[in-house]
Amino acid sequence: MSTPLSSLFRPRLLAVAIALGGLPLHALAESQAYRLPAAPLANTLNRIASEAGIALSIDPALTAGKTAQPVQGEYDAPGALRAALNGSGLQLVHSAAGTYSLAPAVEGDALALPDVNIDARADAVEGSEAAGYRSENLKNVGALGGMRLQDTPYSISVVPQEFLQNTQSTSLDDVFKRSPFTQVYSPTGAGYASAASIRGFASAGNLSIANDGLRFTTASDGGNYIEEMQQLEIVTGLTGFLYGPATPGGLANYVLKRPTYERYNSVTLGNAGGENYYLHGDFGGPIDSEKRFAYRVNVLTQDGETALDLQKRRREMISAALDWNVNDDLQVQFDASHKKTEIRGLTSYWYIPDGALRPDASSLHNDKLYSQKWAFSDDESDRVGARATWRLNDVFTLRGAFAATEFSQEYTYTGPSIYSPAGYVQELYAFAPEDHEEKSGYLFLDSAFDTGPLGHKLTLGYQGNTSRTKQHIDNVPYPGPQYVSVVGTVPLNETPQVDKPEYSIGNRSKRLASTSESNNYLIGDIITFNPQWSTILGLTHTQIKSYDNDFVYATAFGYAETGTSYDKAETSPNISLVYKPLPWLTTYATYIEGLQAGGIAPSTAINRGTALEPQVSEQYEIGAKATLGETLLTLALFNIEKPNSYVNAYNLYVQDGRQENNGLEFSVTGKVLPQLTLLGGFTLIDPQIKKTSVAANEGNRPTNTASQLAKLYAEYDLGALPGFALTGGAYYTGKQYVDEANHTSLPSFTVFDAGARYRTRVAENQVTLRVNVNNLSNKEYWLNSSYLGEPRSVAFSAQLEF
Repeated sequence: MSTPLSSLFRPRLLAVAIALGGLPLHALAESQAYRLPAAPLANTLNRIASEAGIALSIDPALTAGKTAQPVQGEYDAPGALRAALNGSGLQLVHSAAGTYSLAPAVEGDALALPDVNIDARADAVEGSEAAGYRSENLKNVGALGGMRLQDTPYSISVVPQEFLQNTQSTSLDDVFKRSPFTQVYSPTGAGYASAASIRGFASAGNLSIANDGLRFTTASDGGNYIEEMQQLEIVTGLTGFLYGPATPGGLANYVLKRPTYERYNSVTLGNAGGENYYLHGDFGGPIDSEKRFAYRVNVLTQDGETALDLQKRRREMISAALDWNVNDDLQVQFDASHKKTEIRGLTSYWYIPDGALRPDASSLHNDKLYSQKWAFSDDESDRVGARATWRLNDVFTLRGAFAATEFSQEYTYTGPSIYSPAGYVQELYAFAPEDHEEKSGYLFLDSAFDTGPLGHKLTLGYQGNTSRTKQHIDNVPYPGPQYVSVVGTVPLNETPQVDKPEYSIGNRSKRLASTSESNNYLIGDIITFNPQWSTILGLTHTQIKSYDNDFVYATAFGYAETGTSYDKAETSPNISLVYKPLPWLTTYATYIEGLQAGGIAPSTAINRGTALEPQVSEQYEIGAKATLGETLLTLALFNIEKPNSYVNAYNLYVQDGRQENNGLEFSVTGKVLPQLTLLGGFTLIDPQIKKTSVAANEGNRPTNTASQLAKLYAEYDLGALPGFALTGGAYYTGKQYVDEANHTSLPSFTVFDAGARYRTRVAENQVTLRVNVNNLSNKEYWLNSSYLGEPRSVAFSAQLEF
């Protein structure tokens, strides 16, 4: 598969994109989906007009003190404006010059009547259960801002709030498990941030993170809670043009819940599995009668033993968001949060250097702890942010955002390692608290204008991120119990618990261990001509500065410390061509490059803590998106190439050769029948290592990467019992290799879930009861080379909305 794609697909796609880049296009369909809440009338009208690129003149005296009706469903721009005006006493006036204005409604005037939308989909709120969890719009396509999902020339999937609630998701693990594009790499219970293998790239840091479009490092992901999010937008593939420096696998953009302009209260009492209970409150509404101020507050407490024996998970959160509608053209938003996560009895991380010694998963117990119950991970995070959108005039809009986070991490684990047939050991890995701080921001100027027959939406701006990490000089207990087994060598059928060994760390002063800075300057233009053709052309100039010092290990092992620094810049293009032969069908071709920071050698490598230099990746992608009835179908064919980094046979972390992945993604989202909702699809990948100095590894597949993923989640509404639905899913992961030589592999596995949901009204309030059984058959399997799959667990909850 790789040879024809490399020799034919890549250069021909680029040639087509360059040749057709100037063809006319109209980026917006005649109608689009809206999901706008009740809000100050002028704000809603200006937003609709600005996004549609039409000229709307508003007399502030007419809109003062008025609230727009919610705009939910598919409309053309004038229809959306009229829907917002419904009941306001105003009407939309269309001039002969093509501009729009407002005027008081005349009694009996047909223009004052609300629009009647005959599309049944308009009755269902976008992304809701009633809409089959299908979303029409993206809150943030990086630097390009909001766009219609179907018309974006990138592979993006949206996981809406109601899906997160109905699947009782409490971490990204639950999202990755069900997505046909992602393979869970390390579970949250291991004490790290959630991680996934995407498009064949597998590592703990492979997933890039953004919060409402602001880039943050993977390390900060522990400060993101599913419960405070309106939706997740998962981009598979390169995102350098959209978000700045990022890994080639993909990116998860967390979209924070924003204030509601009508009173909303929700309280959920639930169990995440085992005896791990939680209480979550979600409250929002306007602050003043004119609805210039509105708020949203989320609080969470969770504690108890999980489905894994002796493991406890505790979480605490308070998150607040505030909207300030300063005037008809300026909105300022604020948010702040405090979160704390404590895990005791970390999910066992297995290290088995000789694949022949790996036991079959069925000989182990997936609900047992093969480490110590005192092994722990503590994470505490504080974040503040602000953003503003300022409509300068009918042409220009300025948008900016800034957020800062401080978080501390401390962890100790006793990972099981197998070095001989005699059994396994539990070596101690202890680390003192580490302090992190990050700042991220962007400033973009958008302009919508025409040059002759061409329509433009031009974006010019900057996005950047800085991070700093401080560590104690005595960060690890060495010489001492570090790397020494706390249980000696024990048979695989035993899981002994012992007292924590005596050691002392974190007593000496802290030093700066690492810094990173990224600066991304961007210019991009969405060029539109007609309802069929469009193109996105863009350039980014990216600079990455980094510094890493290995003083922690130098102090412990008694050698001279080494500081590694890099300062590298690269200019990268984005060329996208979009063709819509039919209003419901979008096809596209995209070429994109991206600069990313180099990897850091893990603690198990001889050159532990050493940072590799930044690297450039490139991607070719062609795809199609079709909306058939109430179902969205997507298809993407891609080719990605990046430098290959790994720990070699000499236990050195090196960058050697290239990894080239060719693949195909397909997904289905929505209601295929009035009672049946499906979300799923498959990924097929042909990943290969090329141009490596180890001839025996040439053409091999990278480790911990499944070549096939196939997943399907379904809901069926029982018409005979209104409000009752059956839920379930099947999730297949193909074979994975666990060594660079491809001598040892893990078998494929399929996991099944089942559940039910019942919704009713009690005293005019809505009550929803949910139950989900995960890993229904209690399948025992290797998730990858380092982790066993999770055991069967039952999650249930009761939600009251009032």
